Amino acid sequence: MPSKAPSRSRRLRLSALAVAVTAGALLAGNVTQAEAAPPEVISRWNNELVHSNSVSPGFSMFLSSGAYTISAKLSAANQGSSTINYSCILSAQGGADTDVAAVTLAPNATQSVVLNVVHNFTSTGQLTFACTKPVGTPAVRMQQVKITAIKVNTLDNQPF
Repeated sequence: MPSKAPSRSRRLRLSALAVAVTAGALLAGNVTQAEAAPPEVISRWNNELVHSNSVSPGFSMFLSSGAYTISAKLSAANQGSSTINYSCILSAQGGADTDVAAVTLAPNATQSVVLNVVHNFTSTGQLTFACTKPVGTPAVRMQQVKITAIKVNTLDNQPF
């Protein structure tokens, strides 16, 4: 009478299938897919400021804890007939992370200024922005000032 038992190769295939199904079931119960939180965007703007003193009308705001990429941009227009050395600073948490941009504004000339900072706030922290010029120099029109902070899930900030 012929044997009704499966062949050796069939038994091995069935055993491998049983192991795979069991492993899949075990893993399925333990695996959770991490979902990234959507970014939070905070933006402030002013389309027309006149910078007449040595320090511009500064800007300051507080950001909640978390990782951020922060940018600021503006057009700086020299309103006078002498050259101005003009610089702007964007700073997170009292200077923990800072970017400085310096430009030379020729008489009656306009230049773009762009700054970027990334920072991980461990608690609520302050973001500041300001521009400076020498005392007694012509006024600078700060136009299209945009400051944007984007809260991100993770931050990897390393020198290259």
